[in-house]
Formats: sequence, C-alpha cells, structure tokens
Amino acid sequence: MLKRFITKRWKLLLILAIILGIGGYILYLRNNKAKEVINFVSPIRQDISETLEVSGTVAALETVRLRFLAGGKVVYIGAQEGDAIKKWQTIATIDQASLQKSLEKDLNLYMQERWNWEDTQDDIRYRTIETPEQRRIDIEQWDLTNKVIDVEIRDIAIKNTNLASPFAGILTHSPTTVAGVQLTASDYFEIVNPNALVFVGRVDEADVSKVSQGQEATIILDAFENKELSSQVSYVAFSSSETSSGTTFEVRLPLAYLLDSQQLRIGLNGDAKIVLNQKADALTIPLVSTRERDGKVYVDLKTGEDIFEEREITLGLQTDEIVEVLSGLNESEEIVLPE
Repeated sequence: MLKRFITKRWKLLLILAIILGIGGYILYLRNNKAKEVINFVSPIRQDISETLEVSGTVAALETVRLRFLAGGKVVYIGAQEGDAIKKWQTIATIDQASLQKSLEKDLNLYMQERWNWEDTQDDIRYRTIETPEQRRIDIEQWDLTNKVIDVEIRDIAIKNTNLASPFAGILTHSPTTVAGVQLTASDYFEIVNPNALVFVGRVDEADVSKVSQGQEATIILDAFENKELSSQVSYVAFSSSETSSGTTFEVRLPLAYLLDSQQLRIGLNGDAKIVLNQKADALTIPLVSTRERDGKVYVDLKTGEDIFEEREITLGLQTDEIVEVLSGLNESEEIVLPE
C-alpha cells in the first residue's frame, strides 16, 4: 500500500521535499548571520600628522657649463670626469697661437675697412650726396663697426683661453679626456657642487596653498629605500609649470649632508612626505570606520550587545589610516570596525 501511495503522490512529495530544502537553507543563512561577529573599537589618543606625498628627483642648485668662446685646440686638461674640483682650479687650456693669428688677421681687415671709410669721407666732404649714395656709406660704416667687434671678440677669446671653476665641485662632463683635440664653441665642461644638491618635487595647484617654507619632510630615494632622509621645504615656486598631470608648482628640499655626496646622483628619483599639520595626543579612530553622507560624517556607535546606532561626528586631521575626532565621540565609547 505504501508503494502504491508513493507512486500516486510522487509529485506532491517532490514539491514538499523542495520546500523543506529551501526552508532549511534560509534557516541556515539566518543562523549564520546571527552568528556573525561584530568588531568594535574605542577611540584612542595618539600623535597624528597630515602629510602630502610628492614625487621628484635630485637636482643641483649650483651647476655651471664652461665653454671656450671661439673654440680651439686643447693644450692642457686639468681634470677628468668624476674628479673633485677646487675653486678657481684650471679645467682646460687651449692654444693661443691660432687665436693670436686670427686676431692679427682681423686687425688687418679692420684697417682695410677703415681706409676705405676714410677715402669715402674725403670724397664726400665738400659735396652734397644723394640718398642711394648715403645708403652705401651707411653700409660701409656698419662693415667698419663689425670689424671692430670682430677684433674685440677675438681679443676676449685670447684672454679666455683658460677655463677655471668658479666654485668647488665635481666635473660631471668633459668633451675630451686628452689634449690635442680641437673643440668648438658649443663644447662644454660641466661642474656640479654636491653640497648644493636638493630634492625637487612638483605640487599640484590644488595643494600648493598648504605648502610653505620650513615645513618638515621625509625623503626616500628609490636607490636608498631603507633610508629616510629628514629635510624641510626651503623653496616654493611663485610661478607655475604645465606638466602632463596639469598645473604644478616646484618645491625644493635640501639634501646636502644628509647622505655622502658620493652616493647621491643628479636625476635620482624618490618621494617626499611633507608634514602639513600635526597634533599630539589627538583623539583618533580608524578611517574605515567612518562614512560620509550629504557632507556629514557618521560612525556606528555601540549601544548594547551587538547593537549599534548611527552617530554624526566632526573630523580634524586625516591620514590614509586614521582620522582625528573633534566632537561626537569620547574614549569610553565604542564604534563598529568594518572587516
């Protein structure tokens, strides 16, 4: 009889089994939800600092490129790339002989132009001249003036056949390592003062009003990830620059004496954290425990065993992990800490 009953009512039994299964699953979910652990945390007092992170590179405030005005053949090399240079040390000297001959040639050309000019002046001294002839005379005057300038330039070049460093530093670029090479006027020797190295970063226009001289900062260079260098803002640019990220302003942080100058290199990349504001013994809570709605900030305040209610609070300084509570909470209360 049971077999016959099951055969006739199998559809109904199947539906009942499905209903019981769904009901059991819902009951299981409710029980698990009821068993979820809610974590609470109390506000704590600690020091808090609001910082601004800026990326940048190492640069030098004192750098110079020395060139020979007219070029020439190098007869003396006083230093090689990477050498330490003393103030007023001679870096290189070029041959004066060819420059001297060039000066003599320029003087001869000047005298030639001068005599032509004197002949013209004698010719027009007692007669009226027309406009076309006056133009020709003006051209002759300019030619004569240019010859005078050529002589003066050549004389300056002779006086500058020695290149000397205006400050102590390191020779970072040299167009030649040996004497006997012909240099052009575009070839240069570059000297950098390692005691004038700075970290140069760029601050977005939205944050530049928060940055000022004297603010403390911590610098971490990519080449020295385990070393934190303490510095401070020494310069904030008055004018902006346009970059791929938008309008930015340059800031500088001294690096001198923070590391051995031999370890630092121009162009090293890194990041600086500038301390904008800081407060000691501030009442703080985790940032993740707050939420914002309609311009106001709220937390879930514990009111009983696994029971909480929403409360509005006022915030102060903020970091990536914690925020300062100005009002709305005290140290004896607890708030929900989301997982």
